[in-house]
Amino acid sequence: MSDIIQELVSKELTDFHCLESFSTGVEAMDNFIQGDFRMSVENHYCTAYGVWYGNELVAVYALSFDSLDLDSDDKDELLTGISSTGTPDVDWNYKDTFYAKPRYPALDIAYLAVKQKYRGQGIGYAVLEQIAEDARTQTFAGCQFLTVEALATNEYSAVGFYERCGFSANEIRKPYKDTLRMFRTLYANDEEEFEE
Repeated sequence: MSDIIQELVSKELTDFHCLESFSTGVEAMDNFIQGDFRMSVENHYCTAYGVWYGNELVAVYALSFDSLDLDSDDKDELLTGISSTGTPDVDWNYKDTFYAKPRYPALDIAYLAVKQKYRGQGIGYAVLEQIAEDARTQTFAGCQFLTVEALATNEYSAVGFYERCGFSANEIRKPYKDTLRMFRTLYANDEEEFEE
């Protein structure tokens, strides 16, 4: 992992001028950063954060509350441990109640992007792990899962990245949709170290 990781600083993004020179090299991502990202924040869809290495913005991400609907197949995969996201760590006397719920509290990664020249250095993974830790330690609301709509276009797909980070697909890939909904257990019985 890059030495840069130790020196990264995340803070809420309130001045969007720093995004004018931010480029991921992926047209769909850059168009969003330059356009709707700020409007999403200003209209209370998400809260944005910047990740700095010294004075340089190297990554941006945004978070929002979510709920996760799991179908019976997803629940079976979680129960049997074959889901790549891990079996939720719930008390044995709560397991039936837990798996009977129609939806689960989650924190949505509304957006995550790393500046092009810093990609492949473990920054995305480090940011994702910090988001997971922040979700586990916050006391504002219950939270069982992380969710994301992973970009999946011909130009670029983030699905493999999220799979390496312990996420599972929450739907079957749809040809008319340029994202794939994915989820990750925050409190897994088999707490694994996911690959970068």
